[in-house]
Amino acid sequence: MNKKHKRKASLLFAALLTAAGTAVAPSPSVQAEGAPAAAVQADRAQSKGVSDSQATQAPELKWDFRAEFYDKGMGRAYYDASAYDGEQYYNRTVFRDFNGKWSALEEGISVTWDYELGRPVLIGKGLGDYLNGLFSTAFDPAQGTGTTGVFFTGSKDNRSGLHYIKNYEIGQDAQQNWYSTSFFSVFLRTGDGVIKEVDGAPLRPGFIPMPDGRVLAVQYSSAAKMNEILVMNPATGIRKHLVYASLGSYDVKGGRLLVRYNQPNRPSEVITLSNGKARKATEQDFKEFSNLAEKSYQAPIPNASTKPPADLQPQNLPVIPIQIRDQITARATIGGKVVYLSFAFIQNGRTMIPVRELMEQTGLEVIQQKVAGKMGSSTFTLKGPEGTATVAAADSMMIGDRLYVGSNVLKRIGLPVQGMNWNP
Repeated sequence: MNKKHKRKASLLFAALLTAAGTAVAPSPSVQAEGAPAAAVQADRAQSKGVSDSQATQAPELKWDFRAEFYDKGMGRAYYDASAYDGEQYYNRTVFRDFNGKWSALEEGISVTWDYELGRPVLIGKGLGDYLNGLFSTAFDPAQGTGTTGVFFTGSKDNRSGLHYIKNYEIGQDAQQNWYSTSFFSVFLRTGDGVIKEVDGAPLRPGFIPMPDGRVLAVQYSSAAKMNEILVMNPATGIRKHLVYASLGSYDVKGGRLLVRYNQPNRPSEVITLSNGKARKATEQDFKEFSNLAEKSYQAPIPNASTKPPADLQPQNLPVIPIQIRDQITARATIGGKVVYLSFAFIQNGRTMIPVRELMEQTGLEVIQQKVAGKMGSSTFTLKGPEGTATVAAADSMMIGDRLYVGSNVLKRIGLPVQGMNWNP
């Protein structure tokens, strides 16, 4: 990551963690992929279902229904339901199964289609950090589970490939006016499970899976100061420059790209990926790619015949339970203890560890102190078994409201990283 970004990111500490008091708040319980249930204390309740006989009758409301997606494997048609009784708004997710029976998800949990992942995700409190894009909760209707984790573009199960997160930097201009801008960090997870920060950019990148397992990466090149399209191999991390241009559309079956060049007077071109040849785009090309783009951003929509009846009352439907669990990306030995990590990564050769999970599993203490007279600026002191250390921007990183510290800092306070086992 750019040193400027890391330095300015430290200014966010107070703004993003003040609500937590003097200590960083704990993260959700770690219960997935071999982690024992007692490994950490839960701070998010598991979703609970209500059987048909337990469904309580509530006053009727006038509900509006919007189609979300159709799950072909389970034969379920999902809809978003909303209502307003003059004082309060209500929202539920309902679905019709292949037998025509209607059910609902727990109140406070909704499901929607994630176009980048190509799968449904759950939305609700504690189910993802939507401001920065680090965590999402992938929904598996067949298993009745929601897995909260970091999902990557490049493999069918979204466990390897590329992922970006959004972060913010705060600073002052020449007139001493405060401003806030965003930047993006790019992470790569290879097939062996190792996660590395591989790039940073001021503009949002885009990643598109290719049929051969590679990924189209569309991002701003700070070196060239223009948009760039690359092809990356998630298994190796090797990136190959394709062209300096913006992506208009991608024809997956035909293996073609419609690109718009950064030069205002240069015409758009169609590039064939198999041979790298380019030609000027025609009006017919624009029509074809426009139709392809429209189809690619459509979720599998339910058939009109499954539309909810006008008198359907979601609040009175039986509730289907969903078990929410956390994805574990690594198991580390830190200070002699096995620690389960929902997300960790390598940055500039050192391992970055989430402070929240260290607090829960090793007894690490974290104290936040605001820097007097400096807006949005704080310092953080870590207290371990062999001493204390105040972290600086060079030794830490903020992702949303989560503080990550380098393994070099942990070693100084008696919590050395003695082993790291990445989950493939």
